[in-house]
Amino acid sequence: MKSMTGYGRAEIRLPNHTGVIEISSVNKKGFEFLLHGPKEWQFFEKKGQEIIRTRADRGRIRLSILIHPPSALTLESSGDQFHKVNDHLEVLKKLCELGEVPYAPTIDLIQRIVSSSPREVILPPLENIEEILVHSTELALSEMITMRKKEGLSLSKDLVIRCKTLRDFVYQIEQQSKGIASAWRDKLLQRLSESGLEIDCENEAVRREFAVFSEKSDISEEITRIHSHLEQFESGLNHTKPIGRKLEFIVQEMGREFNTLGSKSVQSNVSSLVIDAKVEIEKIREQVMNIE
Repeated sequence: MKSMTGYGRAEIRLPNHTGVIEISSVNKKGFEFLLHGPKEWQFFEKKGQEIIRTRADRGRIRLSILIHPPSALTLESSGDQFHKVNDHLEVLKKLCELGEVPYAPTIDLIQRIVSSSPREVILPPLENIEEILVHSTELALSEMITMRKKEGLSLSKDLVIRCKTLRDFVYQIEQQSKGIASAWRDKLLQRLSESGLEIDCENEAVRREFAVFSEKSDISEEITRIHSHLEQFESGLNHTKPIGRKLEFIVQEMGREFNTLGSKSVQSNVSSLVIDAKVEIEKIREQVMNIE
């Protein structure tokens, strides 16, 4: 089981260029791929998405291609640089003459002019470096998948604990609900007797009413289904393939069963347990939303 949260990074090494590829992933119901990088390499989007889809089925995944500053890049010709520096110095010379100050350019000044001058970054065509980009993308993807697995393991451990908490709630609800129908019948008969009313318990209509209440308050089917859902959920936590959608469905079904338990409950202590269980289910739902 993997999380949908992850990050991976790999260096790009080209003859005249260096940079990095970063892949980040966050949760999303489906799959979404975004490429951010130099406009010259935008056609890498299709290939990049194909690589990602080989190992990721869900999530919002961003692939960023970052090129390092011009110090490591192919710049415009030294001749062009010379003319630009010369133009700056001519302007400086005229300003010095107008201000009647000595004109004495230094090496440090020239270096500052060069470093501040706009530089044109010339990137190689995509077809020349696509193989290198593919290799770096695969390395970054492997690192991201490793992080996803690690995060998935943490989620799994947390969800196992929460499943145990739900089982405890179910056990308490079962114990509190035992004999509720007969207890309700005895209490009703006692109140009627105290009011001076007598009811023939063998009367068919009376027995039918008791049977209806007993059926409505019976929670055995809901309890059985909740146990089944919990078993399926815990089994899914051990899957290596994407299981997030199935777990979301199971959590939804457990929520429905607990809603039914709450509607059938006539005891305040059972209602309180159902509320606590639903709070725990909501926490589980939030965690499951991040599982691939």
